[in-house]
Amino acid sequence: MKSIFEKINTEEKHLAYASLSRRIYAQFLDFLILCPVLIPQIMVFYYHNKMVYELFPFYTALHSLLYVGYRFVMHALYGRTFGKAFAGIIVTDSYKGRLGWIRSFIRTLPELTLSLVTIMSAVYDSRIFMEHQAEMEGLPLAGVHRILNKWNPLDNFTFWDSIIYYGISVIYILFSHKRTALHDLFAGTRVLRYKGEKPF
Repeated sequence: MKSIFEKINTEEKHLAYASLSRRIYAQFLDFLILCPVLIPQIMVFYYHNKMVYELFPFYTALHSLLYVGYRFVMHALYGRTFGKAFAGIIVTDSYKGRLGWIRSFIRTLPELTLSLVTIMSAVYDSRIFMEHQAEMEGLPLAGVHRILNKWNPLDNFTFWDSIIYYGISVIYILFSHKRTALHDLFAGTRVLRYKGEKPF
């Protein structure tokens, strides 16, 4: 593992394009780091009451924007998150230089857009629950979701937008020479690994 605060050596001989498996590994590690913030989300699956659904949009905004902000700031300052540092990969511009704030923001923009859609869907869920509270109270999770799915115009969209976006990104990583995801294409960035780290 390279220290996250260690200066990136951008000499060509020290770097190679990061594989999809290594990027997924880094993403998983970042999820583990941030997962304590997600624990209160479990309340929504077990408690269907007014207080939970009043807080639901604010909590969704908190953990969604915290995740996006974490990636934005860490990439801008260090070129990698803690997960990427453990996985031995870094993000650079197309010349293997530092990302900086603007390029990091552009790279994060697609995920920010997906997060905003998720937040809007949570707002709809909250309003729908308030309007159909008497009908939903006491129902099992499946029953509550049937009502939310019926009235929330973003419910299916919040699922398929992520599937399509990340699915296309996976295809690009697998078949492009530089293993670039969609957000790398938008921002003109590369995800690289240290050649001393074994690829997997």
